[in-house]
Amino acid sequence: MGRHNLFFAGLVLCIASAATADSSQVKGGELVFSVKTWEGEYSSRDVPGGVETTPSVGAIYRIQADGRGLEKLVQLGKNTDFPSFGSDGKFIYFQSNASGHSHIYRCSPDGSNVTNLTDGNRLGEQWKDAYGYAFARNSSRLLYTVHDGSTGRMALANVDGSNSRLLFAGLGYAYMGALSPAGDRVVFSGPARGYRLLIADLPDGEPRDLTPAHPHCYVPQFTPDGKALIFIRRDGDVYRIGADGKDLRRLTEGNRHVEFRLSAQDRHGSTDAPHVSPDGRGIAYIAVKNGIPNVCIMDIDGGHQRQITFRKTPCGRVRWSPDGRYLAFVSFEGKYPQLFVVAADGDTPRQLTRLAGAVYFINWRP
Repeated sequence: MGRHNLFFAGLVLCIASAATADSSQVKGGELVFSVKTWEGEYSSRDVPGGVETTPSVGAIYRIQADGRGLEKLVQLGKNTDFPSFGSDGKFIYFQSNASGHSHIYRCSPDGSNVTNLTDGNRLGEQWKDAYGYAFARNSSRLLYTVHDGSTGRMALANVDGSNSRLLFAGLGYAYMGALSPAGDRVVFSGPARGYRLLIADLPDGEPRDLTPAHPHCYVPQFTPDGKALIFIRRDGDVYRIGADGKDLRRLTEGNRHVEFRLSAQDRHGSTDAPHVSPDGRGIAYIAVKNGIPNVCIMDIDGGHQRQITFRKTPCGRVRWSPDGRYLAFVSFEGKYPQLFVVAADGDTPRQLTRLAGAVYFINWRP
């Protein structure tokens, strides 16, 4: 797990409603997503100090959930990726290394007013890169990781980038952070403790181990009530643990899906997280079925597991719609993954994009 597996902590939260939905009749809803392009076959591999990848160029797009209104919003050059609407839907946040270092940006929903939130050495000139941002559902805080070329630390700021400060001095390299719904606690992972989960009270609490006997825990996210955490481990299965460190449960068996990969040579991949519903009753996730990663959902306790898509090509990046009736995901069509929407109660997926590039990371507008 390298430092670019960064961006998936507890951002999109919804659940399927009781009403029957039809993915050919999606009404309302808007998605923001990134598109990556590159020359030749995409490859990645772990190297000392990070990850070596094929150079790529990224752009941020938006589209209506019925397939209308496709629009390119931002293209800064180099790798521009990982877009997400803020919790109030007023801004789109994303990452880019257009300046030569990775930074967190935001823009208006129409792509205007692009602002770099983490430049200017606000936390000290040694911290060259910033990435892996996450929001609190009911707070104005922004959590992210800064990196100095050898190690990373968690940082906290207002959502406009102001009042930034470092967290957890002396801990070691930590990332994959998520904020509790109220913004009063942070959970994270990273090499500092062998990818065990740690949790701390904000603003100044000391981190404590949630999974001392269980390393290799990735992309944690809080349930909406803040009482539990959902995460995956290196085996690809989905787990749940109380925010007090009690009642660890393995919810799935044999998922075998940890990273979303753009090609057979994408050996590092990018961690692909499950997603919890806004009322805390369900989880959407990716599991390998008959050799192919496909979209599945289950109840929050691991019950009633069911496969939603039956694609012949790998799926990833599953996200619930705000009303819980639909799931957005990506799946390969030829060389590149494209954006799809499917009814959460099962239906034929509808393909929304046919682009000459890889739809890589997606999120709904709240």
